[in-house]
Amino acid sequence: MTRDTHTRQRQLREQIAQLAARLIAEDGIDDWGLAKKKAARTLGLTDAHCLPTNVELEAALLEHQRIFDEDGQREELHWLRSQALDLMDVFERFDPHLAGPVLSGAIGKYPTIHLHLFTDDEKAIEWFLMKEAIPYDPSQCRVFIAGAASTVPCFELNVEGTDVHLLQFTGEQRRQPVRLTEAGRPMARAGRASLAAKLDETAAPEPLRPWQ
Repeated sequence: MTRDTHTRQRQLREQIAQLAARLIAEDGIDDWGLAKKKAARTLGLTDAHCLPTNVELEAALLEHQRIFDEDGQREELHWLRSQALDLMDVFERFDPHLAGPVLSGAIGKYPTIHLHLFTDDEKAIEWFLMKEAIPYDPSQCRVFIAGAASTVPCFELNVEGTDVHLLQFTGEQRRQPVRLTEAGRPMARAGRASLAAKLDETAAPEPLRPWQ
């Protein structure tokens, strides 16, 4: 690949990432793969090599938020992380960790809270939900754990209008890298203490005190 071709593909990926970020932030598309493909079609591009990575799209989404709605995005993110912290208290026995856009800050118009829960009892989470009378819809999520494709249980909730996905992993999988795609980067996870510290990042700044 020549340098000019490489530069051209990088520029096209940036254009697609910027448009995809707008589709996620303003139109509410929560499937990043779909957003990238729709953005590429809109720009008249069909070369798969031009599609940005999730890392590039995340950077574009954060930049879009910084330019167009920094204050609103910070307030929304603070609320979502506060909700996630409350949910961690509810599911404390399952060593909950936050993952996904609410952790990274790259949230779309309709963000979902993703919590990873850990237990070696495959029925424990479902029994807990039923015992606590917490409404849920069971589903499954395909991920890559330590490089191998795997399907893990997922429980879909709605808490005060916010969608919440609880992904169930074994205790051993707590120490293994989890990816959404085979070639993707390992998902970052944050425990309760780390998330509590992150709330300071989205707290409203204190007003400056007048000179005395």
